[in-house]
Amino acid sequence: MVRTRRFQLGVSAVVWLGTMAVPAQAQVHPPATDTKPAAPAARAPGPATDTKPGPAEALPQRTSQAVLAATRIRDGDALMRERRYREAAFAFLDAEHAAPDHVEARFKLGNALAVLGYYARAIEEWETASRLTQDAAIRQSAQDNITRARVKQAEAGASPQAVGQPPGSGPVADTTRAQARRAYEQGVQHISQRAYAPALQTLTQALQQEPLLTVAYIARGSANIGLRRYAEAAADYQFALKLEPDSASPLYGLAEAYRALGRNLEARELYERYARSTAADVRPELKEESRQKAERLR
Repeated sequence: MVRTRRFQLGVSAVVWLGTMAVPAQAQVHPPATDTKPAAPAARAPGPATDTKPGPAEALPQRTSQAVLAATRIRDGDALMRERRYREAAFAFLDAEHAAPDHVEARFKLGNALAVLGYYARAIEEWETASRLTQDAAIRQSAQDNITRARVKQAEAGASPQAVGQPPGSGPVADTTRAQARRAYEQGVQHISQRAYAPALQTLTQALQQEPLLTVAYIARGSANIGLRRYAEAAADYQFALKLEPDSASPLYGLAEAYRALGRNLEARELYERYARSTAADVRPELKEESRQKAERLR
């Protein structure tokens, strides 16, 4: 029987957040801002193709993704204690992007979303966490939270959060959007200069200001590739694809990250998808490179 340890999940002024028992070895954003972002002023750079990741450099994918998830959960816990709930939601969602079956990440993301008033989304996370675990204590705690959240949801009426609009899909003030675009463009400039650490910092700032800015996730993936943070890069590219499934740039970036992580079959499929893509953001030179890389992975 797997040993369990109990996590005291922060108590919200809005909804009581119960105690979750999480397996000790249990298995990546963000509230509150509506409207899909307009086309950015600058184009997201493709992945840092000058960095040539190879399988020999990579940690096993499961290990690296699990480490990333655990790290971001610890970050989220600290932010929750400081009552920085919006930033905590970013951290827990990062963890979820890295490891979608991570029970603790989903449960705690539900907590952060509930504090911020996103009851429908919180309920989804708790329900998923409950399905992913056989631990009766976790399931009971999730059900308790769901019951309380539904009461709060009814009290909140038809607010955007209560009816389940995605976190980050709310209106972004023009001044905030302008700040996000400036940070994004600065991050792109850093990448062009191979200054990947500053790029990571400024692109993260852009995403905190405008959480659904797809090109910023793509650019941050490039910065992470440049820093050889392949698990983090994969999480960014995966979320970019979730936001814009028809775009091509995340396909190539995710293929590069997967190749570095030793996930060669998945990398080959993504290179092939990029080579076949007719999306507006396809780069002709990368189409040919994708064909060659896919062939080498056969």
